[in-house]
Amino acid sequence: MSPFTAGHGRAGRVPRTLVSIGIAATLVAGIAACSSGGAVAQSSSITVAVSSAPLSLDPAKNSNTADSQLVMDLAYEPLINLASDGTLTPGLATSWKYTDSTLTTFQLKLRSGVKFSDGSKLTAQTVVDSIQHEKTANGPVAIYVNEIKDAKAIDAHTVQLDLVRSNPTIGLTLTQRFLIGSIVGPKGVANPDSLGTSTDGAGQYMLDPKQTVSNDHYTFVPNPYYYDKSAIHFKKFVVRVIANPQTALSALKSGQISYAGGAFSTATQAKGDGLVVNATASSWYSVFLFDRDGALAPALKDQRVRQALNYAIDRKSIVKALFGEYGTPGDEASIKGYEKDGFDPSYNDHYNYDPAKAKQLLAAAGYPDGFTLTIGATAVFGDGVELAQAVASDWAKVGVTAKIQTYSTVGDLVGPWLGKQLSGTTGEYDAQPMYIFIGQGLAKDAGTFNPFQTEDPKLTSLINAAYAETDQSKLPAAWNAIQRQVVDLGWFVPVGSGDSLYYSVKKLKGVALSPTAFVPDPTRFHF
Repeated sequence: MSPFTAGHGRAGRVPRTLVSIGIAATLVAGIAACSSGGAVAQSSSITVAVSSAPLSLDPAKNSNTADSQLVMDLAYEPLINLASDGTLTPGLATSWKYTDSTLTTFQLKLRSGVKFSDGSKLTAQTVVDSIQHEKTANGPVAIYVNEIKDAKAIDAHTVQLDLVRSNPTIGLTLTQRFLIGSIVGPKGVANPDSLGTSTDGAGQYMLDPKQTVSNDHYTFVPNPYYYDKSAIHFKKFVVRVIANPQTALSALKSGQISYAGGAFSTATQAKGDGLVVNATASSWYSVFLFDRDGALAPALKDQRVRQALNYAIDRKSIVKALFGEYGTPGDEASIKGYEKDGFDPSYNDHYNYDPAKAKQLLAAAGYPDGFTLTIGATAVFGDGVELAQAVASDWAKVGVTAKIQTYSTVGDLVGPWLGKQLSGTTGEYDAQPMYIFIGQGLAKDAGTFNPFQTEDPKLTSLINAAYAETDQSKLPAAWNAIQRQVVDLGWFVPVGSGDSLYYSVKKLKGVALSPTAFVPDPTRFHF
């Protein structure tokens, strides 16, 4: 997930960018190869919709939004498949394991007999070359591939990844969710510019340029070299770009398309129209407080003030108003389903709605009459404007004035956000394993979600202890300790989780979701 592409598949919001999935149990050698197909008859064609076109047809230059991921999944099979229930299953690799006790060396055994759509064979060296291509491209998913210090071919079918540090989540990172495991063929790596108008993967399908108009529709046809023909369910797979959610809904109702991303505002209507609403918890919504040292709003430097802001909001009412049945109140920087990766059930609802306590904390910190802060918001980043207005209304009841600066696009918001002109912003964040979230939101050098480079000594100590822990059975407790400290610090003001929503016609099968795998895999779609 690129930092500015949090949130998948909700039309009208930024579309990409991780819950306990039993990583320790799945990252073992000897996982049996399995077919992803099954006895499903091949249909002539299917047409689906995405709300935005992919940035590129090159995984190295794409963002892992829900829309982009759908396009990438069709053409590029990943090293490891993320199943709909969140487990890791064979992809281009049939088995994988750590080969050392420090979790810094990771080996994968590749499937034999695999060819890319250019006819080239899959070898360990092609995987190494593709990973190097990801690193040099420095695209939106570089944050993930840069966890790999070096990649090398041990033999023709064994790849070794030397990691930057102990990394318990590398197997998950190599799935389709993060794109860095979506391997590009030799011709594509040798001529990356060709991936502007074609694909070069080892997946079930490949782009047909003659039937494609960029930014409008993309037509995929079967990869003639794919190793498991039973997993190819369509002779033609068309992806249309339909930005307007109502237009997409109308196309679903009329039978022009069979699948599209959904939205909270249209879910009831979709159900009433006889469509299937596929939903799973996936993201947490929050006011991200960045000005934790009080550079812009001195009051925010006091931990008691940040805690007061958390006590002052009525999460149940806000979640019900914004998400209806598709949201759950909560005050952690994670969601249910990530119990082994940073969600602590015992600490959820830590900040019960208590305006009186909020006022007491503000008075104790020297702000009995409240204070003023400025937050940024845009409607296309996690329904940010509505979220900001709801939170600001509750804060006003305890004397805190939130000046909301609204922006038309995420791009417009980026400048003042990273320019340290805002005390915070509102939006959503895809749930991540704590290991990944630390690097994106908690560490001093995390960047986007810590622009003021705030550091807390206790939090840093807990992070370093977790990084040093190589006994995976002890990691859940280490991640939970970090979560509790983040909640206590009040670095964020979460309101709860919201679901990823996708609409499909009743005859379409294979649209399956879970909190980890919250983007459906289109290669599993069938009628």
